[in-house]
Order: sequence, then C-alpha cells, then structure tokens
Amino acid sequence: MYEGLLWLMMAAASVYVALMMLGIVYFAAFRAVGWSYSPYTFPFIEYGFIYVLMLGGPWLVRTRGHIHIELLTAAVTEKVRVILSRSVAALCALTCLALAWYTGVLTIEDFTGNRYDELRAQLDLKRWTVTVSMPIGFGLMGIEFLRYVFGRQLLHTGKAGLAGEG
Repeated sequence: MYEGLLWLMMAAASVYVALMMLGIVYFAAFRAVGWSYSPYTFPFIEYGFIYVLMLGGPWLVRTRGHIHIELLTAAVTEKVRVILSRSVAALCALTCLALAWYTGVLTIEDFTGNRYDELRAQLDLKRWTVTVSMPIGFGLMGIEFLRYVFGRQLLHTGKAGLAGEG
C-alpha cells in the first residue's frame, strides 16, 4: 500500500508537469497576442515546481531514479562500498528528515498565522498551500533513504557511471 502511495504521488507529479507545460503555453500565447489571462497561471506554474519535486522525489529515491554518479563507489572494495553507501544514505536521510521537521514547523506557522504569499499578495494565496508539500515530500524521501541504510539493497551499485544504467 505504501509503495502504491509513492507511485500515485509520482503519477500526480507527472500529470502536474504536463499541466504546467499547458499553463506555460497558455500564458505565453495569451500574452503574445495581447489577450488577458488568469493571474493564477503564474503561481500555478511556480508552485508546481515545488509540488512536482515533493510528490515525485520519494519515488525517485525508492527506484534510485535520481541522479548520482558512482565513480567513487566503483573504485573501492565491496566492504568499503557498503560502508560508504550506507553512510551516504544516512546523511541523505538525516538531511531530508531535518528538512521535513523544519518545513513542517513552517507549514504549521503559515497555516495558524494565516500568512499570505507576499509575492502574490494581490491574489490572496495562503503561503501554507505551497509549504504543505515540503514536510510530506522530505519526510517520505527520508524514509526511503533509511531503507538504504537499514535494508538489504544499497543505494550504490558499485558500477562506474550513472546508477540508472544497466
């Protein structure tokens, strides 16, 4: 069920990327011909970058689909590679979990403080609508990195080049 949730989040991120593309075309075309357009288009696209990252990030970590180069892990012995890989995964997990904590606090403050996005004040956009995705995304990425710290599978394969290469 958890893996299905991560897949659904990645699917939602993929759909959002397509919607962002359509929003950019709409925004640019309407501006080019001098027609009026929705002022919410730009925040939809702008916030989308964060939403896509936070929705898709956990799935990319789970599948090792994020970019990482294994030049060092390919050059060391198997025993050192295991220690190095688990150490890197632990550092990534700690970083993500710390960011999840701080962005969670920020989201609660934004929500309870009724804060608005200062750059979009004229649109009355609440700031928590963008920050709410961060503790979720960082938290799930932290969990996924912990799987490489304590699980059977390592983050690094020990093959030189990009990890996603066969």
